Amino acid sequence: METKTDCFWVLFLASKCKTFSSSNTILLLLSLCMAWLAMALWFWFYPGGPAWGKYYRRRQKGTTKTIIPGPRGFPVLGSMDLMINLAHRKLCSAAIYFSAKRLMAFSLGDTRVIITCNPDVAKEILNSSVFADRPMKQSAYSLMFNRAIGFAPYGVYWRTLRRIAATHLFSPKQITSTASQRLDIASQMVSMIASRGGEFTVRDILKKASLNNMMRSVFGCNYQLSSSNCETEELSRLVEEGYELLGKLNWSDHLPWLGGLDLQKIRHRCSGLVPKVNKLVKGIIEEHKLKSGERNHDFVDVLLSLSGPDRLSDNDMIAVLWVSNKAFELLPLGN
Repeated sequence: METKTDCFWVLFLASKCKTFSSSNTILLLLSLCMAWLAMALWFWFYPGGPAWGKYYRRRQKGTTKTIIPGPRGFPVLGSMDLMINLAHRKLCSAAIYFSAKRLMAFSLGDTRVIITCNPDVAKEILNSSVFADRPMKQSAYSLMFNRAIGFAPYGVYWRTLRRIAATHLFSPKQITSTASQRLDIASQMVSMIASRGGEFTVRDILKKASLNNMMRSVFGCNYQLSSSNCETEELSRLVEEGYELLGKLNWSDHLPWLGGLDLQKIRHRCSGLVPKVNKLVKGIIEEHKLKSGERNHDFVDVLLSLSGPDRLSDNDMIAVLWVSNKAFELLPLGN
């Protein structure tokens, strides 16, 4: 994205050209490219790479410049290569190499990033409201994650979601009340494993058991692990695709000048996924509304029973339920 200063210089150079012949145009473009390259190399020279170089140059001259160590990466691109395949190991190795004992800085295109390998610093970060917000990825916004607790901006709405989750999803009382449900699913899972002959993938059974646990707790749907169900299989596909898109390194998030191109087809895939999610989750919500006198006390019923400032719109409920699917995959089965 061009700044006002960039536009001024372009207009200034253009005004000095008496005629726009092909040679003048080529010369102008070449001059602009050389100037852009020089600026990119200048910013890249700073520790942490180009995004941090821009940040340090913008800071007032009177302020004390505390330079955070870190890799420069590549001009313009920064250290995007660190985020491909086992990123946690690459980042740990980089922190050791640069002796970044408390903080390490690096750039993902125009995005400034800091990480820590120090548990005390990590505790400070996790307990500070300054770090409560997280940058909104294009895929997160497209997939409605901006209205769920993971990406919602810190404020009244976020605190409401946190209170709902703490009370009705992850409280000790709620976890204890669903212990028999998880034990039943774990027993079914063991029976499935025992009945299998030959080689099989345990991961597939674990994923199915986890999804079944989520379907019971969040949507109130009770299915047997040994039987196949279209609704469960469809939701499983939607959840997997959604989190694949969310976890993908999207160049457009960090290189704004690529935003309109959608080179990785992430925006295209998100636009195709959201209508399917809306149709499935909204259908389940409508079923619960029709059975208002037959409450199962699952999470959908909880959201529908909320009133006053805690009441969520249908779109917000869809977003919260959509994200809750993944959260329940983290809950252990059994006692």
